[in-house]
Amino acid sequence: MVSEIPAGSGLQRLVQPLGEEVALDSVPVEGDVPSWLEGTLVRNGPAHFGPARHLFDGLAMLHKFAFTDGRVSYANRFLRTRAYQSLREDGRIGYREFASDPCRRLTAPIASLFRQVFTDNANVNVVRIGAQLAALTETPLPIAFDPDTLETLGVAYDPPGRWVRSPTAHPHFDSAGAMITMQVHFGPRSSYRVYRQTANGFHLLAKVPVREPAYMHSFTLTERHVILTEIPFTVRPLDLAAARRPFIENYRWRPDRPTRFIVLDRHTGRERGRWDAEPVFCFHHVNAYDEPDGAITIDLCAYPDPALIDTLYLHTLAAGRTPIPTGRLRRYRLEPGGRTTERSPVDVPFEWPRTNYAVANARPYRYAYGAGAKDASNGEPITTITKLDLHEGEPTHWADGSSFTGEPVFVPRPGADAEDDGAVLAIVFDPARDGSFLLILDACDLSELARVQAPHRMPFGFHGDYFPGTP
Repeated sequence: MVSEIPAGSGLQRLVQPLGEEVALDSVPVEGDVPSWLEGTLVRNGPAHFGPARHLFDGLAMLHKFAFTDGRVSYANRFLRTRAYQSLREDGRIGYREFASDPCRRLTAPIASLFRQVFTDNANVNVVRIGAQLAALTETPLPIAFDPDTLETLGVAYDPPGRWVRSPTAHPHFDSAGAMITMQVHFGPRSSYRVYRQTANGFHLLAKVPVREPAYMHSFTLTERHVILTEIPFTVRPLDLAAARRPFIENYRWRPDRPTRFIVLDRHTGRERGRWDAEPVFCFHHVNAYDEPDGAITIDLCAYPDPALIDTLYLHTLAAGRTPIPTGRLRRYRLEPGGRTTERSPVDVPFEWPRTNYAVANARPYRYAYGAGAKDASNGEPITTITKLDLHEGEPTHWADGSSFTGEPVFVPRPGADAEDDGAVLAIVFDPARDGSFLLILDACDLSELARVQAPHRMPFGFHGDYFPGTP
């Protein structure tokens, strides 16, 4: 399903650049911030575009809201990276981005093209890795930053691998705090690889050879399995290495192929099997879990094809006339013996899914939160915060007229017993005043608790996280 973006809409203003950097000890609060909310929300996303062609290629800016005794401070700062210096200071794109690319020489040796220099424009996500916070994107250069000042500290760690790697910007974390991540390795012998990172470094858990790798933005876990979702949006590695096209423009949609779930043993790395389903495109997984009868349930945000990528080119967004696809939650059940069943538990627009991660991830769960709409007929696909009850099948929405919502971050209340006992934090853009605010909702019923006014309009962001106490 698609939604028309009206010309001159607020959605267009969300991709206007922000150059101002501030650090404010206090920002206005309307309502009451929960007294137990003591920590920091850090958001990531693009804020300056220059000659970039795509929304995903804007320079990374961090936004920080810190909570202390009901008061809230705010700061924002660009990541000072090589990509920042090249684009912001020199006015050019110096590194290969998602859909923007500097000139490349076709005469360069194939091996040298596979060993290209990656962008460090980490504008997608924020995670805690050990004692440090890092910004991530789909290149192997995670950027550490100071949680207090947002100052850029440099490359956080060097992921393993010799050839071109496309790591996920959505790693998982186990109960011991170890990071589980996956990468697509491109080269003469391409593969999907799953790693577990501890204080002693990276340990290869699984390696799955592949001739034409699929685009994988995320993956999912159960308590016993790692699941790689191989969608039929694939690339030939030599095309990726030799072409002058930007990274994502080398991929091809192949609807004659299935979506394939590759299931790996989470502890030994051995492949347990492959299950096929109808072709879909996917950025984000919601969750997965093992069933008592040996089946596996997987929830993800599905699209009929990758048209969403094309609609997010900046010239397309600026024109304001191209339909924006909206995702839907799709549930897959991988049954013993190889049979796959699929259905949509709730049929409403739904993206940027979040859960009560510590309680629900990799386990049977009931609630998921996302950005979407009550329906897609009003012309704007991201106008609500939506809570899905996957037991009852009924969604709950928060909406405020024509405002645009970002990813909701669930924060559990300390000592909570119920899965949905906590708060939901989301950035909202209000076109009427051309400004943004941090929305705080009761996670149980999405009733509004407070609004924290930002000092400026915050551009369209991607992901972030909340860190209790002092990060």
